[in-house]
Amino acid sequence: MTGLISLGLSAMILAGCNINLPTSRPAESQPGVTTAGSTATTAATKPGTQSSQTLPETSPATTAIETQPVTVPVTVPATIPATIPTTKPATKPATKPATKPATKPATKPATKPATTTSTKTTTSGATGAYADISNKRYEWSYGYPTSWVTDFSGHWNYSSGKLYLTMDLGYEMGYTNVILDTLRDKGVKVTFFVTTEYIKENPGKVRRMLDEGHKVGNHSTKHINMVKLAETSEDPLVENTKKWEAAYQEATGRTSHLYRAPEGVFSKRGMTILEDMGYDIIFWGAAYADYDENNQPSVETAKEKLYKFISSGDVVLLHPFKTNSELLPEFIDDMRGRGYDFSLVP
Repeated sequence: MTGLISLGLSAMILAGCNINLPTSRPAESQPGVTTAGSTATTAATKPGTQSSQTLPETSPATTAIETQPVTVPVTVPATIPATIPTTKPATKPATKPATKPATKPATKPATKPATTTSTKTTTSGATGAYADISNKRYEWSYGYPTSWVTDFSGHWNYSSGKLYLTMDLGYEMGYTNVILDTLRDKGVKVTFFVTTEYIKENPGKVRRMLDEGHKVGNHSTKHINMVKLAETSEDPLVENTKKWEAAYQEATGRTSHLYRAPEGVFSKRGMTILEDMGYDIIFWGAAYADYDENNQPSVETAKEKLYKFISSGDVVLLHPFKTNSELLPEFIDDMRGRGYDFSLVP
């Protein structure tokens, strides 16, 4: 009974103070309700109230609904997902996969095969049975001959008191028949070194050489030096040499064991391969710059350049160009006058 009397007194006190409590509570407890309805109700109920009595209704609505719920849910989710997913996936996949695969496969495979294949030429990349033999490039000098070539069936000088005349033919220069006529008339035999292409284009001249007692030797296919052919393995040099042998066999029915290095370029590896194929590599002990058909010296100039290099037993190299076709009769007579006989390369 005492509680009921207290509640009644409280109600009377509140009514006398003219305070309307229920008007703002629903707006606070229900965050989704608009504030406009609450404001309108208050104004209708209390048209004469001061602005200080309406602030409690406006402030909670603005803070709870417009500021906090809109700013936090909208701003934060929009910023964080946009920054983090965009930056990290774009950076890591672009950098790491592009760098590592490009570096490692390019370096290691290129180095290891050279090391495991050869013990002497580790950077050459050569393979095959001759890979451990040096393919260092040498260029023949008749003024300063390389003496070790004799260990690889290389020759530039033979018996004392003789000269061994040789001629190189990469292609027909227009003077071969004239030279053959001179040799026939002088009774001198020559060893001709010809290319595969020369054999195929001039089989009749090659047969005439043999028919008149001369020798023919291998000058390669396409005039490619042995260092280049033996660079990666023995196969290119072997194949190049066998092409010549097939062309020579077809044109003449014969074989040859004589080889002249194109350009005078040679290596231990190349010479070993050719030696194993049964060849003697024929260099020269005397020669001069007679190989430029567009810059031919006079006969007198040729004699001055050639004669001073000739020694007993030398292999002499000439190219069948215009000057030598004119020099040849006098050259044979002059050398015989010095006491030399002419002989074929063994």
